[in-house]
Amino acid sequence: MNRYPRRTRAPFTLMLLLALAVTFAACGRSSAAKPPTPTATITSARAEAQLKQIVLQPADVGAGFTQDAGRALTNNDAAQARPDTAQALRQYADWGQVLAYNVGFSAPPTPGLVFNAKTARVTNSATLFNTATGANAALTYIQNLPSSTVADVLINEGAGTNVSDTQVTKQPDFPSVGDQSFAWRISGKATFTNGFSVNFVADAVFMRVGHVDGSVLATALGAAPERDQLEAFVQKFVQNARAHQ
Repeated sequence: MNRYPRRTRAPFTLMLLLALAVTFAACGRSSAAKPPTPTATITSARAEAQLKQIVLQPADVGAGFTQDAGRALTNNDAAQARPDTAQALRQYADWGQVLAYNVGFSAPPTPGLVFNAKTARVTNSATLFNTATGANAALTYIQNLPSSTVADVLINEGAGTNVSDTQVTKQPDFPSVGDQSFAWRISGKATFTNGFSVNFVADAVFMRVGHVDGSVLATALGAAPERDQLEAFVQKFVQNARAHQ
């Protein structure tokens, strides 16, 4: 069970994977260490403009996908999802977390998406910090989360698509990218509102590039997504992050 249950649960869709990095960061306890030395703070407006350039663009994902999500997520948004909102905000301040931005792209919902390793959805999150040190601390925290906490993020009792039997496994063979990175595979069963059920596999790569943390997730139905395509998405995100810092 998640150590910090959310106040509310929204209906699950594969779009929930958009905000895994920020959601996971919102689950941790505040450190008892001394407050960090104050640093120059990036404004939210500047951060959003920067992050919009860093996240994957429609041209990066390629033909056949439609962008259907794109929004900024403030620290307050993430903190409100925790019962200990004030403590959450202190943690984000310790990390120097400024803002996150999430995008999502979907392939046309055709029968050909099932059981053939084609990517059905690509989601990408980028979070900007004031320093690389803070970005490193946040990413390290995520990497050290127990798999049960990760899987619990995907469990939902609400209306809409229901996900069950979730499992999270590390993927140590994924090539290292950016300044530090790690990869996980999230799998389970998705049951849609029409009663149709299918196994899904979401390969997730988390990385730090300078003072930006990012995640890229490729989700396929009935089989694991193609590795080459995911690697191309990840490399493009790293290029964008390096070009806009």
